[in-house]
Amino acid sequence: MANFQTHLTGGALVSAAAAFASYGHGLSGVTDTQALFVVGTAASLLPDVDADDSKPLRAVFEVAGIIAGFLVAFAFAGHFAALELVGIWAGAWLIVRWPVRMAFAHFTVHRGLWHTLLMALVLALAAGIFAERWLRLGPGMAWLVTGFVLLGYITHLVLDELASVDVLGRQVKASFGTALKPLSLRAWPGSLMLLALGVLLLGLTPDPGALFRLLGRFDIHAGMLAAHWPRW
Repeated sequence: MANFQTHLTGGALVSAAAAFASYGHGLSGVTDTQALFVVGTAASLLPDVDADDSKPLRAVFEVAGIIAGFLVAFAFAGHFAALELVGIWAGAWLIVRWPVRMAFAHFTVHRGLWHTLLMALVLALAAGIFAERWLRLGPGMAWLVTGFVLLGYITHLVLDELASVDVLGRQVKASFGTALKPLSLRAWPGSLMLLALGVLLLGLTPDPGALFRLLGRFDIHAGMLAAHWPRW
């Protein structure tokens, strides 16, 4: 398995190359390109959130706790004073940071569902939907966010698989094949849930026409495909 530094460096390099390509083809502006680089790099660390007490796991729940705390406190903004809202924020953050994180670590297995292409696709689609509906980004930019999350995530899985092969020693480690897989057969109930979630998210994605325009293939066939894209 590749270490944290390798994943961070590899994810940053691949995301930087993709970001420069996006900017060079006029798909994103200066600010958007920088944001896409950050998104891709961050996504390259996500598969290791299922490793107990890993740096990505702590970072994800640290940020999630801060955001969740703010949203909870904001929901009570009209009922409590500012100092009380800060207390609510801190309480929600602590709950996410410790008990929720520990429960997540307890119920997840490293190189399980999180090390699958199915999880990569689900998280990428969710990121694109979030970018359009909550961040109010245009469909084209939302699809770029989807692509960069998918690229960063898969970069991590590929690096883990490469680390399982000792080229000079002509040996393959026992962990080979556990990092880059379509889905997890060992956790088949979770895989079925992810598959159903993926189909649901597919129908909530931004305008598919924007995706084909980004790919430069918005011909009659792509237009027909976009017209038959599932929408819920």
